[in-house]
Amino acid sequence: MSTPPVLLTRPLAQSEAFAARLGMDCVISPLLEIVFTGRAPEAEALIATSANGVAAWIAAGGATGLPVWCVGPGTARAAREAGLRVVGMSRNATYLAEDMPDGQPPLTHVRGAHVATDLAGALRVRGMQVAEAVLYEAQARPLSDAARTLARAGPVVVPVFSPRSARLLGNEWPADALSNLRAVAISEAAAEGLPVSPAAIADRPDGEAMVSAVLGTIGG
Repeated sequence: MSTPPVLLTRPLAQSEAFAARLGMDCVISPLLEIVFTGRAPEAEALIATSANGVAAWIAAGGATGLPVWCVGPGTARAAREAGLRVVGMSRNATYLAEDMPDGQPPLTHVRGAHVATDLAGALRVRGMQVAEAVLYEAQARPLSDAARTLARAGPVVVPVFSPRSARLLGNEWPADALSNLRAVAISEAAAEGLPVSPAAIADRPDGEAMVSAVLGTIGG
């Protein structure tokens, strides 16, 4: 039996990075494009929940050398490369809201216009001072013609990293090819937005678990 192809729909840079982690050729058709917006505010310390946030901070003229709390090793790596000082990292935003020690200086969460977790709100409940700098927008894009052709050709494994991505995939996937969709969701929340039941849900909501879930689905 032939191995089903993998279609990646994250923004281009993230899709290329995930393909490298999978160690295989993938078809890439981003359903989201990152567009930078606004100017960076003054800040004492940052929270970055994605590499997009780090890139947006730098593009917006944000100061380097600041301490930053990160979600995921990819974000931490991007922050270091951008000249920021990583002081802590958690697997996802929910863990970061729980793991961050009390006594932090005023924090600025660098984020996009759409978020899956209200991290700033969760930290404020704990008594922390958290501002939000919305410096980019993930704008929706249609599936490419090549991706639509692939969808109709047979089973396709598609990693899904957020509820919004799941909804966009459902809107764009050809209605006559839903039986070919083998979605791998990062979480139950992402799975709920899919037009079909997922082939798999990652054991944890992070990149490492998604790699394992995708490879397991391909092998299965």
